[in-house]
Amino acid sequence: MGFIADKIRQLKLFRIESSRTRSILLYSVFVLISTILWCFLTLNNSITVEYELPVKIIKPANVRFLSELPDTITVTVTDKGSSLVKRILMPNPKLELRFDEYTDGENTFKVDAAQLRRLIARQFGRTATFQTILPENINVRYTDQPGKRVPVVLDVEVEPALLHTRNGVIERDHDSVLVFADYKTLKDITEVYTYHVKETGLTDTLRRRVAISPIRGAVMEPRSIEITIPIEKLVTRSQRVPISVRNAPNNINVVLFPSNVDVTYRAPMSEIHKEGVLTVVVDYNNINLTTPGNKVPIQAGEVPGVYEDVRLAMDSVEYIIEKH
Repeated sequence: MGFIADKIRQLKLFRIESSRTRSILLYSVFVLISTILWCFLTLNNSITVEYELPVKIIKPANVRFLSELPDTITVTVTDKGSSLVKRILMPNPKLELRFDEYTDGENTFKVDAAQLRRLIARQFGRTATFQTILPENINVRYTDQPGKRVPVVLDVEVEPALLHTRNGVIERDHDSVLVFADYKTLKDITEVYTYHVKETGLTDTLRRRVAISPIRGAVMEPRSIEITIPIEKLVTRSQRVPISVRNAPNNINVVLFPSNVDVTYRAPMSEIHKEGVLTVVVDYNNINLTTPGNKVPIQAGEVPGVYEDVRLAMDSVEYIIEKH
Protein backbone atom coordinates (compact mmCIF):
# COMPACT_ATOMS: atom_id res chain seq x y z
CA MET A 1 0.00 0.00 0.00
CA GLY A 2 3.02 2.32 0.59
CA PHE A 3 3.97 1.91 -3.07
CA ILE A 4 0.44 2.82 -4.17
CA ALA A 5 0.47 5.85 -1.88
CA ASP A 6 3.79 7.03 -3.39
CA LYS A 7 2.40 6.72 -6.89
CA ILE A 8 -0.74 8.65 -5.90
CA ARG A 9 1.32 11.47 -4.44
CA GLN A 10 3.18 11.78 -7.77
CA LEU A 11 -0.09 12.57 -9.58
CA LYS A 12 -0.75 16.18 -10.55
CA LEU A 13 -4.11 15.78 -8.77
CA PHE A 14 -2.27 16.18 -5.48
CA ARG A 15 -0.22 19.23 -6.39
CA ILE A 16 -2.52 21.21 -4.17
CA GLU A 17 -1.26 23.60 -1.59
CA SER A 18 -4.07 22.93 0.92
CA SER A 19 -3.13 19.99 3.14
CA ARG A 20 -6.78 19.48 4.17
CA THR A 21 -7.89 19.14 0.55
CA ARG A 22 -5.01 16.72 -0.18
CA SER A 23 -6.03 14.57 2.80
CA ILE A 24 -9.67 14.39 1.67
CA LEU A 25 -8.74 13.48 -1.91
CA LEU A 26 -6.21 10.90 -0.76
CA TYR A 27 -8.81 9.33 1.56
CA SER A 28 -11.36 9.18 -1.29
CA VAL A 29 -8.88 7.46 -3.60
CA PHE A 30 -8.05 4.83 -0.96
CA VAL A 31 -11.78 4.18 -0.39
CA LEU A 32 -12.26 3.70 -4.14
CA ILE A 33 -9.31 1.30 -4.35
CA SER A 34 -10.53 -0.63 -1.32
CA THR A 35 -13.98 -0.93 -2.84
CA ILE A 36 -12.56 -2.29 -6.10
CA LEU A 37 -10.41 -4.82 -4.24
CA TRP A 38 -13.41 -5.87 -2.11
CA CYS A 39 -15.50 -6.39 -5.25
CA PHE A 40 -12.83 -8.58 -6.85
CA LEU A 41 -12.59 -10.70 -3.71
CA THR A 42 -16.35 -10.91 -3.24
CA LEU A 43 -17.14 -11.78 -6.84
CA ASN A 44 -14.91 -14.83 -6.56
CA ASN A 45 -16.87 -16.04 -3.53
CA SER A 46 -20.30 -17.69 -3.50
CA ILE A 47 -23.21 -15.48 -2.52
CA THR A 48 -26.94 -16.09 -2.18
CA VAL A 49 -29.54 -13.89 -3.87
CA GLU A 50 -33.35 -14.03 -4.11
CA TYR A 51 -35.02 -13.49 -7.52
CA GLU A 52 -38.62 -13.01 -8.62
CA LEU A 53 -39.08 -14.77 -11.97
CA PRO A 54 -42.18 -13.61 -13.93
CA VAL A 55 -44.31 -16.49 -15.19
CA LYS A 56 -45.91 -16.39 -18.64
CA ILE A 57 -48.17 -19.20 -19.86
CA ILE A 58 -48.74 -19.49 -23.60
CA LYS A 59 -52.22 -21.00 -24.04
CA PRO A 60 -55.15 -21.09 -26.47
CA ALA A 61 -57.63 -18.23 -26.20
CA ASN A 62 -60.53 -20.55 -25.23
CA VAL A 63 -58.75 -21.95 -22.14
CA ARG A 64 -59.68 -20.49 -18.74
CA PHE A 65 -57.84 -21.46 -15.56
CA LEU A 66 -60.23 -22.13 -12.66
CA SER A 67 -57.92 -20.98 -9.86
CA GLU A 68 -55.21 -18.37 -9.43
CA LEU A 69 -51.88 -18.98 -11.16
CA PRO A 70 -48.66 -17.59 -9.65
CA ASP A 71 -47.52 -14.38 -11.35
CA THR A 72 -43.95 -15.01 -10.24
CA ILE A 73 -41.72 -17.79 -8.94
CA THR A 74 -39.49 -16.84 -5.98
CA VAL A 75 -36.05 -18.41 -6.33
CA THR A 76 -33.23 -18.33 -3.76
CA VAL A 77 -30.04 -19.09 -5.72
CA THR A 78 -26.39 -19.50 -4.67
CA ASP A 79 -23.61 -18.87 -7.21
CA LYS A 80 -20.35 -17.03 -7.69
CA GLY A 81 -20.70 -13.31 -7.25
CA SER A 82 -19.41 -12.67 -10.76
CA SER A 83 -22.10 -14.89 -12.28
CA LEU A 84 -24.86 -13.22 -10.31
CA VAL A 85 -23.60 -9.74 -11.22
CA LYS A 86 -23.76 -10.73 -14.88
CA ARG A 87 -27.30 -11.97 -14.27
CA ILE A 88 -28.26 -8.63 -12.68
CA LEU A 89 -26.87 -6.71 -15.67
CA MET A 90 -28.75 -8.91 -18.15
CA PRO A 91 -32.49 -8.54 -18.90
CA ASN A 92 -34.70 -10.08 -16.22
CA PRO A 93 -35.24 -13.81 -16.89
CA LYS A 94 -38.79 -14.92 -17.62
CA LEU A 95 -40.31 -18.36 -17.20
CA GLU A 96 -42.40 -19.23 -20.28
CA LEU A 97 -44.60 -22.33 -20.10
CA ARG A 98 -46.38 -23.74 -23.13
CA PHE A 99 -49.85 -24.99 -22.27
CA ASP A 100 -49.76 -28.00 -24.62
CA GLU A 101 -46.55 -29.30 -23.00
CA TYR A 102 -47.97 -29.49 -19.46
CA THR A 103 -51.66 -30.37 -19.84
CA ASP A 104 -52.70 -33.90 -18.93
CA GLY A 105 -55.63 -33.84 -21.35
CA GLU A 106 -58.08 -34.13 -18.44
CA ASN A 107 -58.46 -30.46 -17.58
CA THR A 108 -55.36 -30.18 -15.38
CA PHE A 109 -52.32 -28.03 -16.12
CA LYS A 110 -49.38 -29.40 -14.10
CA VAL A 111 -45.67 -28.58 -13.80
CA ASP A 112 -44.12 -30.83 -11.13
CA ALA A 113 -41.22 -29.82 -8.88
CA ALA A 114 -38.52 -31.55 -10.98
CA GLN A 115 -39.76 -29.98 -14.22
CA LEU A 116 -39.94 -26.55 -12.62
CA ARG A 117 -36.40 -26.85 -11.23
CA ARG A 118 -35.00 -27.84 -14.65
CA LEU A 119 -36.73 -24.90 -16.33
CA ILE A 120 -35.35 -22.45 -13.77
CA ALA A 121 -31.85 -23.97 -13.97
CA ARG A 122 -31.73 -23.07 -17.67
CA GLN A 123 -32.10 -19.42 -16.70
CA PHE A 124 -29.09 -19.39 -14.32
CA GLY A 125 -26.54 -21.83 -15.72
CA ARG A 126 -24.84 -24.97 -14.42
CA THR A 127 -22.90 -23.40 -11.55
CA ALA A 128 -26.01 -22.14 -9.73
CA THR A 129 -27.60 -24.09 -6.90
CA PHE A 130 -31.12 -23.43 -5.64
CA GLN A 131 -31.94 -23.20 -1.96
CA THR A 132 -35.70 -22.66 -2.33
CA ILE A 133 -38.23 -22.45 -5.15
CA LEU A 134 -41.69 -21.15 -4.24
CA PRO A 135 -44.17 -22.36 -5.19
CA GLU A 136 -42.56 -25.77 -5.59
CA ASN A 137 -44.90 -26.78 -8.42
CA ILE A 138 -47.88 -25.56 -10.47
CA ASN A 139 -51.10 -27.56 -10.47
CA VAL A 140 -54.38 -25.92 -11.57
CA ARG A 141 -57.64 -27.00 -13.16
CA TYR A 142 -58.83 -25.43 -16.40
CA THR A 143 -61.78 -25.53 -18.80
CA ASP A 144 -62.16 -25.07 -22.52
CA GLN A 145 -65.99 -24.92 -22.33
CA PRO A 146 -67.65 -21.72 -23.59
CA GLY A 147 -68.87 -19.36 -20.89
CA LYS A 148 -72.47 -19.30 -19.64
CA ARG A 149 -74.17 -15.93 -19.08
CA VAL A 150 -76.12 -15.77 -15.81
CA PRO A 151 -77.82 -12.86 -13.96
CA VAL A 152 -76.20 -11.06 -11.03
CA VAL A 153 -78.30 -10.83 -7.85
CA LEU A 154 -77.47 -7.83 -5.65
CA ASP A 155 -77.05 -8.39 -1.92
CA VAL A 156 -77.20 -4.72 -0.92
CA GLU A 157 -78.62 -3.14 2.23
CA VAL A 158 -79.10 0.65 2.16
CA GLU A 159 -80.00 2.98 5.04
CA PRO A 160 -80.14 6.67 4.04
CA ALA A 161 -79.45 9.35 6.61
CA LEU A 162 -82.31 11.13 8.38
CA LEU A 163 -84.47 13.16 5.96
CA HIS A 164 -82.90 11.40 2.98
CA THR A 165 -84.23 8.57 0.82
CA ARG A 166 -83.26 6.19 -1.96
CA ASN A 167 -84.93 7.59 -5.06
CA GLY A 168 -85.11 4.79 -7.60
CA VAL A 169 -83.61 1.36 -8.14
CA ILE A 170 -79.94 0.56 -7.61
CA GLU A 171 -78.28 0.78 -11.01
CA ARG A 172 -75.37 -1.38 -12.17
CA ASP A 173 -72.98 -1.42 -15.10
CA HIS A 174 -73.51 -5.19 -15.63
CA ASP A 175 -76.67 -7.16 -14.88
CA SER A 176 -75.06 -10.48 -15.86
CA VAL A 177 -71.64 -12.13 -16.05
CA LEU A 178 -69.99 -14.95 -17.98
CA VAL A 179 -69.21 -18.02 -15.87
CA PHE A 180 -66.54 -20.51 -16.93
CA ALA A 181 -66.37 -24.00 -15.40
CA ASP A 182 -66.48 -27.67 -16.36
CA TYR A 183 -69.71 -28.93 -17.91
CA LYS A 184 -71.17 -30.43 -14.72
CA THR A 185 -70.48 -27.39 -12.55
CA LEU A 186 -71.69 -24.96 -15.21
CA LYS A 187 -75.01 -26.78 -15.59
CA ASP A 188 -75.89 -26.18 -11.93
CA ILE A 189 -75.12 -22.44 -11.91
CA THR A 190 -78.19 -20.32 -12.72
CA GLU A 191 -77.26 -17.04 -10.99
CA VAL A 192 -74.46 -15.41 -9.04
CA TYR A 193 -74.50 -13.07 -6.03
CA THR A 194 -72.50 -10.07 -4.99
CA TYR A 195 -70.81 -9.96 -1.62
CA HIS A 196 -73.06 -8.47 1.06
CA VAL A 197 -72.93 -4.67 1.03
CA LYS A 198 -74.33 -2.48 3.81
CA GLU A 199 -74.30 1.31 3.47
CA THR A 200 -75.70 3.50 6.24
CA GLY A 201 -76.07 7.24 6.78
CA LEU A 202 -76.04 8.07 3.06
CA THR A 203 -76.66 11.71 2.16
CA ASP A 204 -75.73 11.65 -1.54
CA THR A 205 -75.71 9.29 -4.51
CA LEU A 206 -73.07 6.59 -3.99
CA ARG A 207 -71.06 4.75 -6.63
CA ARG A 208 -68.90 1.81 -5.64
CA ARG A 209 -67.46 -1.41 -7.05
CA VAL A 210 -68.77 -4.67 -5.61
CA ALA A 211 -67.07 -8.05 -6.03
CA ILE A 212 -68.99 -11.10 -7.20
CA SER A 213 -69.03 -13.84 -4.58
CA PRO A 214 -66.76 -16.64 -5.91
CA ILE A 215 -67.97 -20.14 -6.74
CA ARG A 216 -65.60 -23.05 -6.14
CA GLY A 217 -64.43 -24.53 -9.42
CA ALA A 218 -65.58 -21.58 -11.53
CA VAL A 219 -64.36 -18.16 -12.64
CA MET A 220 -66.40 -15.14 -13.72
CA GLU A 221 -65.86 -12.29 -16.14
CA PRO A 222 -66.10 -9.61 -14.95
CA ARG A 223 -65.32 -10.42 -11.33
CA SER A 224 -66.90 -7.23 -10.01
CA ILE A 225 -69.57 -4.73 -11.03
CA GLU A 226 -70.13 -1.05 -10.30
CA ILE A 227 -73.38 -0.09 -8.58
CA THR A 228 -75.01 3.33 -8.21
CA ILE A 229 -77.28 3.99 -5.23
CA PRO A 230 -79.43 7.11 -5.88
CA ILE A 231 -79.85 9.12 -2.67
CA GLU A 232 -81.74 12.42 -2.39
CA LYS A 233 -82.74 14.82 0.34
CA LEU A 234 -86.39 14.74 1.39
CA VAL A 235 -88.37 18.01 1.18
CA THR A 236 -91.67 18.62 3.00
CA ARG A 237 -94.64 19.84 0.99
CA SER A 238 -98.38 20.42 1.59
CA GLN A 239 -101.22 20.53 -0.91
CA ARG A 240 -105.01 20.62 -0.83
CA VAL A 241 -106.57 17.47 -2.24
CA PRO A 242 -110.28 16.89 -3.11
CA ILE A 243 -111.98 14.00 -1.26
CA SER A 244 -113.73 11.44 -3.42
CA VAL A 245 -116.32 8.79 -2.47
CA ARG A 246 -115.93 5.14 -3.47
CA ASN A 247 -118.30 2.16 -3.52
CA ALA A 248 -121.44 4.33 -3.31
CA PRO A 249 -124.56 2.81 -4.99
CA ASN A 250 -125.70 4.40 -8.27
CA ASN A 251 -128.77 5.99 -6.67
CA ILE A 252 -126.82 7.51 -3.78
CA ASN A 253 -124.93 10.80 -3.71
CA VAL A 254 -122.70 11.53 -0.70
CA VAL A 255 -122.00 15.18 -0.03
CA LEU A 256 -118.90 15.82 2.14
CA PHE A 257 -118.13 18.78 4.40
CA PRO A 258 -115.41 19.85 3.79
CA SER A 259 -114.85 18.39 0.36
CA ASN A 260 -111.07 19.04 0.43
CA VAL A 261 -108.31 18.29 2.91
CA ASP A 262 -104.72 19.48 3.35
CA VAL A 263 -102.16 16.70 2.90
CA THR A 264 -98.54 16.95 4.07
CA TYR A 265 -95.80 14.61 2.82
CA ARG A 266 -92.10 14.35 2.16
CA ALA A 267 -90.66 13.70 -1.31
CA PRO A 268 -87.21 13.69 -2.95
CA MET A 269 -86.08 17.12 -4.07
CA SER A 270 -86.17 16.16 -7.76
CA GLU A 271 -89.79 14.96 -7.42
CA ILE A 272 -91.25 17.71 -5.29
CA HIS A 273 -92.47 19.88 -8.19
CA LYS A 274 -93.84 17.01 -10.25
CA GLU A 275 -97.60 16.52 -10.27
CA GLY A 276 -98.03 13.05 -8.81
CA VAL A 277 -101.39 11.30 -8.42
CA LEU A 278 -102.37 11.84 -4.78
CA THR A 279 -105.95 11.08 -3.69
CA VAL A 280 -107.97 11.10 -0.47
CA VAL A 281 -111.08 8.92 -0.30
CA VAL A 282 -114.16 8.04 1.73
CA ASP A 283 -115.34 4.45 1.49
CA TYR A 284 -119.18 4.33 1.47
CA ASN A 285 -118.97 0.95 3.21
CA ASN A 286 -117.52 2.71 6.27
CA ILE A 287 -120.70 4.75 6.76
CA ASN A 288 -122.83 3.23 9.55
CA LEU A 289 -126.39 4.49 9.01
CA THR A 290 -127.67 2.79 12.18
CA THR A 291 -125.58 4.85 14.61
CA PRO A 292 -126.09 8.51 15.42
CA GLY A 293 -123.68 11.10 14.04
CA ASN A 294 -122.80 12.10 10.53
CA LYS A 295 -119.00 11.69 10.37
CA VAL A 296 -117.08 9.25 8.24
CA PRO A 297 -113.30 8.51 8.30
CA ILE A 298 -111.12 9.60 5.38
CA GLN A 299 -107.89 7.97 4.24
CA ALA A 300 -105.18 8.36 1.65
CA GLY A 301 -105.91 6.57 -1.62
CA GLU A 302 -103.33 6.58 -4.41
CA VAL A 303 -99.93 7.83 -3.20
CA PRO A 304 -96.84 8.10 -5.43
CA GLY A 305 -94.17 5.61 -4.36
CA VAL A 306 -91.62 8.36 -3.74
CA TYR A 307 -93.85 10.11 -1.16
CA GLU A 308 -93.11 9.37 2.49
CA ASP A 309 -94.77 10.18 5.82
CA VAL A 310 -98.11 11.16 4.25
CA ARG A 311 -100.38 12.90 6.79
CA LEU A 312 -103.94 14.23 6.52
CA ALA A 313 -104.92 17.44 8.33
CA MET A 314 -108.06 15.67 9.65
CA ASP A 315 -109.16 12.06 10.07
CA SER A 316 -112.87 12.41 9.29
CA VAL A 317 -115.43 14.67 7.61
CA GLU A 318 -119.19 15.24 7.88
CA TYR A 319 -121.53 13.95 5.21
CA ILE A 320 -125.07 14.15 3.86
CA ILE A 321 -126.64 11.32 1.85
CA GLU A 322 -128.87 12.22 -1.08
CA LYS A 323 -131.00 9.57 -2.80
CA HIS A 324 -132.01 9.89 -6.44
